[in-house]
Amino acid sequence: MSDFIFSMDIGGTNIRSGFVDEKFQLSDFEISSVKQIFGDNTMENLCELIKHKIGTKKPKAIALGFPSAIDKSRKVLLSTPNIKGLDNINVVDYLESKLNIPTIIDRDVNFLFEYDCYVNNLHDGMVLGFYIGTGLGNVIAVNGKILYGKNGVAAELGHIPTYGMKDICTCGNEGCAELFASGKMLAEIVEKNNYDFKDVFVKNVNDKPVQEFIDMVSIPIATEITILDPDYIIIGGGVTHMEGFPIKKLEERIVYHTRKPFPANNLSIMYSEQNQQNGVIGGAIAAFKKVNK
Repeated sequence: MSDFIFSMDIGGTNIRSGFVDEKFQLSDFEISSVKQIFGDNTMENLCELIKHKIGTKKPKAIALGFPSAIDKSRKVLLSTPNIKGLDNINVVDYLESKLNIPTIIDRDVNFLFEYDCYVNNLHDGMVLGFYIGTGLGNVIAVNGKILYGKNGVAAELGHIPTYGMKDICTCGNEGCAELFASGKMLAEIVEKNNYDFKDVFVKNVNDKPVQEFIDMVSIPIATEITILDPDYIIIGGGVTHMEGFPIKKLEERIVYHTRKPFPANNLSIMYSEQNQQNGVIGGAIAAFKKVNK
């Protein structure tokens, strides 16, 4: 059997894919539009796309990261708000029956986290991951094992309720944290204040709305830190990689809102690398762990 994984990071806009060997070296990396799989036959379209990209190669396994809630068995996509046709679908059984290749699926943010833990050599203790993008991604791991919870949907920090907030989230609940602590709120601030989104942290970082946004992002992060007292904290996501993003200010506000003296006075914070390939490699890292057991 071949000693490489075919890995795909499926986002709401793009699909990133490639082959990863056992030394976690990536080859044939490609970025394509997720629109290729949209429609009434999403699973069929996804299967055909995988077949096309694999060609005559025979990977050891296929790893797929989805922007989805996934059941504890890590087979069924429970809900995928931004991609039609990927709700209540047993992806693993379907693809394995069609492709005859072991298939591993997980949340896309978990694959990013796997990569970050690998490059930072974080394999022991409690590690928390916070990924601030369109939404607020979160991962909790203990001694290298990601916590999934009873139903498989643990660490949905972006969907904790916020008192006084009545806006409806894409998940169906009202007042979810990611409505104010993510790129969704940043986009609203930019539009309301006639800012340039690309340069908002370069030109407007000291403006009150932007400073308030940084504070809002820090609150759910500080809440989880206070509850779990982690050994390490990883912060990443597209918003934090925008030019001029005030990392030090975010750290200040996280410490401000975290319980004193501890854990506030002893936080170990590191940052995710900005690279389109990370989720693809992270998916392969997760897949090798499973197929090499």
